[in-house]
Amino acid sequence: MTDKDKLRLTEELASSQALPVVEPPKCDIKKYREHVKEFDLTPEEEAELLKSLWLIMAAFVDMGFGVDSIQLLSASEQEQGSAPASKVDGQDERLKLNGGIHDD
Repeated sequence: MTDKDKLRLTEELASSQALPVVEPPKCDIKKYREHVKEFDLTPEEEAELLKSLWLIMAAFVDMGFGVDSIQLLSASEQEQGSAPASKVDGQDERLKLNGGIHDD
C-alpha cells in the first residue's frame, strides 16, 4: 500500500466519522400484531412473521435509497475502476441461463 493510498483511506475514515449516525427504525411488534391475528398463529409465530416482514421491508427501503451492502460494494468497485466484466446489453458475465449467479 502506497502512502497515497494510506492518505486516501485516512481521509475517507475522517469524512465518514463526521457523518451523523442515523439509527434505523425498530420493529414494534405490538403495533402490528393486530394485522396478523386472523392467521391463527401463536404469539411466537406472529412475532417471527412480523420480524421477517419488517426485514424484507427494510431491505427494499435500503435498496431504494441505494444504501444496501450490494450497492455500496458495487459503487466502491466502480470508483476503483474494477466494474464487473459485461457481455452484450450490460449483462454480468456471472449470470447464467438459469438466472443464478455463479462465482466460478
